[in-house]
Amino acid sequence: MQVPLAAAVNSRPRPVRAAALSSALKRLFTPRKPAGRRRTISLATVCALLGAGVATTGGAAHAAADEWSPRPAYTSTDRGDGRYSVPLLRADVPDIGVERVPAAENDEGRDIYYMISTTMHLSPGAPIMKSYDLVNWEIVNYVFDRASIGDSFSLRNGQNSYGQGQWASSLRYHDGMFYVAFNTNNLGGAYIYRTDDIENGAWQRTALGRGLHDPSLFFDHDGTPYIFYGNGTISAVRLNAGLTAVVQDYPNVFSANDYAGQPFIGGLFEGAQFYYIDGHYYVVVITWPAGQGRQVVMLRSPELLGRHTSGGVNTYEARGVLNSNGFAQGSLVPIARDGGGTDWHGMFFRDTFPIGRIPALIPATWRDGWPTFGNNGSVPVEGLFDKPIRLSPEQERYERQKSIVSSDDFANDAPHKAYLDEEWTTSDPAIAAEIAPNGSRLDMTWEWNHAPDNRYWSLTDRAGWLRLTNGKVVTGNYVYTKLSNRAELAWFEEARNTLSQRTFGPRQSAETKMDISGMRDGDVAGLAAYNRGFSYVAVKRSGGTNTLGVVNRGQPFAVNLDQATLENFLPGTTVDLGAATEVHVKADLDFASPTGQLWTTFHYSLDGLTWTQLGNRVGPQTLDGSLAHFMGHRVGLFNYATGSTGGHVDFDHYLLSDTLTSQGRPLDTGELDAAIAYAGTLDEADYPADAWAAMRAALTAATAARAGQFGTQNQIDAPERALSYQLARLGVLRTETPELPVTVTAQARCVAGTAYLAVQARNDHDAPVDITLESTYGTRSVRQVAPGGNAYQQFTTRTGAAAAGTATVRVSATVAGRDVTTVRTTDYPANTCGG
Repeated sequence: MQVPLAAAVNSRPRPVRAAALSSALKRLFTPRKPAGRRRTISLATVCALLGAGVATTGGAAHAAADEWSPRPAYTSTDRGDGRYSVPLLRADVPDIGVERVPAAENDEGRDIYYMISTTMHLSPGAPIMKSYDLVNWEIVNYVFDRASIGDSFSLRNGQNSYGQGQWASSLRYHDGMFYVAFNTNNLGGAYIYRTDDIENGAWQRTALGRGLHDPSLFFDHDGTPYIFYGNGTISAVRLNAGLTAVVQDYPNVFSANDYAGQPFIGGLFEGAQFYYIDGHYYVVVITWPAGQGRQVVMLRSPELLGRHTSGGVNTYEARGVLNSNGFAQGSLVPIARDGGGTDWHGMFFRDTFPIGRIPALIPATWRDGWPTFGNNGSVPVEGLFDKPIRLSPEQERYERQKSIVSSDDFANDAPHKAYLDEEWTTSDPAIAAEIAPNGSRLDMTWEWNHAPDNRYWSLTDRAGWLRLTNGKVVTGNYVYTKLSNRAELAWFEEARNTLSQRTFGPRQSAETKMDISGMRDGDVAGLAAYNRGFSYVAVKRSGGTNTLGVVNRGQPFAVNLDQATLENFLPGTTVDLGAATEVHVKADLDFASPTGQLWTTFHYSLDGLTWTQLGNRVGPQTLDGSLAHFMGHRVGLFNYATGSTGGHVDFDHYLLSDTLTSQGRPLDTGELDAAIAYAGTLDEADYPADAWAAMRAALTAATAARAGQFGTQNQIDAPERALSYQLARLGVLRTETPELPVTVTAQARCVAGTAYLAVQARNDHDAPVDITLESTYGTRSVRQVAPGGNAYQQFTTRTGAAAAGTATVRVSATVAGRDVTTVRTTDYPANTCGG
């Protein structure tokens, strides 16, 4: 049965009305000249505006009473009190490799950490994440836009790379260069990428021509490069000096069989990462002994190549160093110790499906050359640890606002990145057109499900909207090439140009608005929470009629599929949209009821204010034991054709929240109001122009949203999160307005029975300045007063007496590119001229 279009159940909380706010704040924040005038808005004024006509939880009174104090980003577990909880990020970031660039070797003058992760079949891939404190991370780059232009990485001609593609990267910094090594299971083996600018530079790609499972790139003391790799047995290859070819093999440096009988040795025995610490080579390896959980084995040796340089004797001794709640594969991380020296902690991930594999920064205590991780070997899930790196309060607030997921208005304003300029050689004109840049730039929290066809997506066809156009018709002929049973893909999995972000836990809500007027018969478009198991809310056009509904694919997974039946709408979830050309949809993802399962509830609205639930929650989605996708669930925007090509759907925005409709909470604008109010206390002169402009843009969006009506918490949280990020960024960029030194004197004098006021200002600055002398009796400006020079004026009163008063001097100059004005006043006593 269908859900009535005007359902009796109204899930819309009371709308927030603030019609007077927008025009008032827009007037207040309109840029003014001349440059150098200090632009501020009083807190009282902003709060008064916010208080007008507001009926909601939080609001102006709350904003005025409390200092703006934003909560952490969705993927931050920083508690704000010097502690953090594990695992970090609350999102899928597996197979991590972490590298430090010491303060002495970078332009920022402090230790910087970079982390890389596995993204398999996603594009762009191999994300580079950055952190100053190892707890809060943001994506700053990708190693590649496409791992390949071939069919399998492009969902083309029946091929796919689900669960394959780029695996387990190793990130290393050596002699001013950054190197990334990773293996591909279906794209020609191992590759090395390099750049001298990890955040903004182009990457050079080298194919090694062979597979190297879970590679660990390592530079020995003399700079000789090696890659260690393997599963069950760890082997090595030596590379040439240019890291372009393998020149020697070292099979079986050590293996699990060398430690037979040890209770901490078992299956897997892979993901080895190598380090040199205090005279020994250390290796961390994930292993999975029978009847136990996944855990970390550490090995150490005075000889890097073990038996290859010791007469065939295995020189690596092994210990189990972490067996707690499944925290296992990852990296050792160096942290500069106060007073000198280095502490080594661990960054190991934990399987937390269906969210994914989530990393944790785990402190270590070393004794006799071996570490004990966590609290005497225990690492509780959601356990708290002290942050090993502390920053200034302003910097820590900014770090807590950084995230690896984000809302988006599809404004095409993301910075251009060099990975988008990859050069490929192809003789196929269609592929050349497919990979050519299209002038659209997405935020780096987005990745495509396989490499996109750039002809059929755009942020420029319609400003402020993401357009997905169907360039192919699904066939039902795709199979999982990594699975031995060759199980078939669903139509949804076959669709190209599905745009996705990570999910985050424990609860997530994602909302979008679709313009469906460009759909064609047979098109299906919507919002999905997906893996091999998936659920989505979508519009299907059939016979000229648009129908909204919910699809859910759960386990067990059949090998042979009737794709049309599999993706039929669930009974009780369908809505005939009639003549509506736009529809708002929302997916509420609950990973906590219970833990280990994903249950999703879908809602729709025709105006963004009145929302109706579509049937019951659907699920559970759980770990796919076949590892067909082998990643956490993602949220995707999609459009696919079952009939003909050419139809398109436009998505207006993507709005995130961690509040679900089912929680029954009233809409809360308190944090948004506080952020807007706090912005009103800032002074433009205290900040760099580009950072101020970015904050102003976020403030404009926030005030525009606040001036309207809200139907969901997503619509409140998205502008608040964006504004809070920019406000926190300003906090670390704040620069005190410099004072221009000047000596000012004022004295009432008598000349021939007439009173005069003599005002003088001496330029004590080291560069010329403009000086304006002001008094009750007149004004005089003197330009380009030299250092040590004076500006002087004798103002006549035209009477025989001068009353006591105040003279004002304004000194202006350009300092470090900023227009600066310093104002000084000085009082003078009265004087009556005798006669």
